[in-house]
Amino acid sequence: MLFIAISISLVSYGQDKVITGKITDSKDGSPVVGASILAKGSKAGGTVTNAEGAFSITVPSTTAALIISYVGYGTQEIAIGNKTVIDASLTPSGTNLNEVVVVGYGSVRKKEVTSAITNISPEQFNKGNVNDVAQLLQGKVAGLSITRAGGDPNGGFVLRLRGLSTLGANTQPLIVVDGQIGADINTVDPNDIQAIDVLKDGSAAAIYGTRGSAGVIIITTKQGKSGAPRVDYNMSVSAENATKFTDHMTAA
Repeated sequence: MLFIAISISLVSYGQDKVITGKITDSKDGSPVVGASILAKGSKAGGTVTNAEGAFSITVPSTTAALIISYVGYGTQEIAIGNKTVIDASLTPSGTNLNEVVVVGYGSVRKKEVTSAITNISPEQFNKGNVNDVAQLLQGKVAGLSITRAGGDPNGGFVLRLRGLSTLGANTQPLIVVDGQIGADINTVDPNDIQAIDVLKDGSAAAIYGTRGSAGVIIITTKQGKSGAPRVDYNMSVSAENATKFTDHMTAA
């Protein structure tokens, strides 16, 4: 009798449990399609919700909780206990998906942009007496090379974003200033810049055509604001000197 009792308890202990339920969006109650349902601490395979947000999963009776997750939503862990039906509402967690990114046609939500974009705000600009926009970006964008060819202190900077993509043509990124395509970066006052967006991959060519094949740098300048007039005065002086000169013979 003792052996039979132990056998029955082991069988009941090893039985599986079928759990069903529905996953919805906490904001509008719409079904979440493709949400992942996993048994916590179990090696058994999980499942996903169908087009109605419903799911059915078989888990060991020893499973303590279900882990529910979906891209853009917060992950939930729900205790099972004696439940056989578990419904859950997922809360969106991707608050940064509503950020706006400036592109060639105007602006789009960040979640709709598939290209590699780097946004540089004034707080991230290089500090000091900067008299060239290129100096603001030095070392701030991965893959963007900013050099001064020949070391001439009076020479301009050379920008390389996607390498030497063409021969005998302009290989510098396309500059867009407040929607003006092909603007000269040297005509922009660094103090007037509000933000800089750098489009680094080839998808920028879909917006600007072949002109964007070497990358695109979008500059947004500061705009006027309503209210009382305000005047700010700022002055800076900078000088550049060569650290070492080569020795040359005199005429004598």
